Amino acid sequence: MLALVCTLVFAAAATFAVGAVFVTMQGRKGQITALLAEYRSLERDREFLVHVTSHEAEAPRAFAAPQLRRTPRRAFKQADAVRSARSRRAAA
Repeated sequence: MLALVCTLVFAAAATFAVGAVFVTMQGRKGQITALLAEYRSLERDREFLVHVTSHEAEAPRAFAAPQLRRTPRRAFKQADAVRSARSRRAAA
């Protein structure tokens, strides 16, 4: 008998909770629709910004990409030689 009463109390509590959620949702329907509309608007803005910022102009196929100017290795070798000579003189 006690088990039956407990079951009925739990079922009544669950029904009351579902009813309270339903009544609350009905009362806040305007706020919920405004929130969803704002979310959709922000999503559209985000998609637009991604579209605008990710747009890249296509390079024409007729022209080759300019080659980067390479620095001669000799300049680096000479600079390294000067540095090592200075460090040897400073150490002496």
